[in-house]
Amino acid sequence: MSDTSELEDAISSLYHAFRAVRRRYVIQFLKEAADQRLTTRELARKVAGAELGVPERQATGEPYRNAYNALSQTHLPTLSDAGIIIYDSERQVVTPGIHFDVATLLIDTNMSTVHVFSSLVEESDRARE
Repeated sequence: MSDTSELEDAISSLYHAFRAVRRRYVIQFLKEAADQRLTTRELARKVAGAELGVPERQATGEPYRNAYNALSQTHLPTLSDAGIIIYDSERQVVTPGIHFDVATLLIDTNMSTVHVFSSLVEESDRARE
């Protein structure tokens, strides 16, 4: 396999991992964590809080359980397979993986592009009014 196709496969894997907003939340919250180490429970509270628009201490009950189950069964393994995180399923701990820095850079770049594009569209809409 050529270096180019290995790189293309890695980039495809990263972008596939970004498709779910919960996975992007995991990357964001891990990046913001003081020691870049979070438990699945901490992540589930943070994700549920972000989805509900409430402080994480209020993210309880069914929304928390839903986020916890989805993270542990689907999202964390997907991020781990892409090398973005290291997920220790026995200890329920998440740390950055080999592709974590590239993933944060891609997400930050894409979000900045989206914001610029949105601003341009808003300006264009206002100019037409």
